Amino acid sequence: MSNPHAAAAEGAPMKTPAYAWPCLIVALFCAVVIVFTWQWLPGVTFPVFQGWAAANNPTYDSALMPNVMGLVPIAAMIMVFPTSYIVRRWGAKVGTIVGMSLATLGTIITALAVSSDFMIFLVGRFIIGFGLAATVISGPTCVSVWFPHATRGRGMAIWSIWAPIGIFTINAVGSQLFVLVGENMTTLLWVFVGALVVMLALFVLVFRYPRTEEASEVSAERKSFKEVLPLFKQRQLWCLVIMFAIFNYMNYGFSQYLKGWLTLSERAGGLGWDPAMAGIIGGLIVACGVLAPLGGFILDKTPKHLKYICVVAGITGLTLCSAFAFRNGQVLFAGYVLFFAVGNMFLNGCCRPMVPTYVFKGGATAVALGLSFLTLGQYFGQIFTSYALHPFLETTLLGQTDPMLAFWALVPVGVVGIILSFMMKPGKKEALAMKAGGGPGGGKPGGAPGGASGAAPEGGKKG
Repeated sequence: MSNPHAAAAEGAPMKTPAYAWPCLIVALFCAVVIVFTWQWLPGVTFPVFQGWAAANNPTYDSALMPNVMGLVPIAAMIMVFPTSYIVRRWGAKVGTIVGMSLATLGTIITALAVSSDFMIFLVGRFIIGFGLAATVISGPTCVSVWFPHATRGRGMAIWSIWAPIGIFTINAVGSQLFVLVGENMTTLLWVFVGALVVMLALFVLVFRYPRTEEASEVSAERKSFKEVLPLFKQRQLWCLVIMFAIFNYMNYGFSQYLKGWLTLSERAGGLGWDPAMAGIIGGLIVACGVLAPLGGFILDKTPKHLKYICVVAGITGLTLCSAFAFRNGQVLFAGYVLFFAVGNMFLNGCCRPMVPTYVFKGGATAVALGLSFLTLGQYFGQIFTSYALHPFLETTLLGQTDPMLAFWALVPVGVVGIILSFMMKPGKKEALAMKAGGGPGGGKPGGAPGGASGAAPEGGKKG
């Protein structure tokens, strides 16, 4: 029998194995269905939920509303390093199964408590955050072991469209789905439970680890943390993590605020659209992250020593978007959409694939740990949005403050991100090693950090 955790050979295939694609698809849609249960607010809109909860849940407290969204990324931050341990101990497939199971459990709790106990409902949201982190760290790790260097950018970029696909879908259909289930939040949440269970079953049935002849430069072998930690001394990796936090802080604010702003009256600074139109157009704008595969393709075609330029382009686009944001003039609004799309195309498409570019010699363990740090930055940015911007956004949607001021204030934050992205430029020695065909730290693909072959014993775990 072939070893399911076989380490990558030094001559890893340049072409993507055919079975990599079904593995990518099931890993992607595991994350997409978690977005449904995470982002049905604001997809159904906060006022609708608040009105329903006030009428149906005797323990509802409007002061706790920021926690409905805020607790999910808080829990995700707590779960990032336990997920690294799960992947290191049992593998990325088990990590994804654990994540989906936790998300299902959390959604079941929210379904049982949404009409009876608001605090228990929030506990369910917290558990969903655990499942979210485990899935979005393990999922791209599953993808990384299948795709060779030549196509990993587009493979991981395709996986990275999980959030825009999920957010667009739930923004577009959330309100209609709520009506379809009789405007009953409990029934709506049970629909999400069903979607999670179906996707978990498909993942278990479809995903497997690559065989020896299919293995990429990222070995599925599970090395010890001691072996891979030396790979995390790279300045570029930490600049990427901090810049990713800035990207998510800016992006999350837009995605939570956009639908409400589109429905705001023109006199108050919005566009005055009806909620249905706002849901469709707002969802399309937020979903521009689906351009990530194009960003990943560009990343694949960019020489190794210049890949950081893709990240520079992304954060520059998002910063320019902030300068144009939320003016109701059509020309400025078009500029906002254009630069928002450029930012999402590159940052969604390039940031995750950059992690294995830096740490591939440490195999799946190093990739999962790197993605854990990246995810920590992601949810730190989102938490800051949920709590720091929430009071301002509420007063804006009530017409009490200018809707553009908070987002102009994001411009200097974006400038910091641009500086950090330029600091990802490799040094002269590293650049020469990349031009010679090695990774950021030099050396040949597929090797262990210390230069050994890194071949895995049967079962895939190195002692």
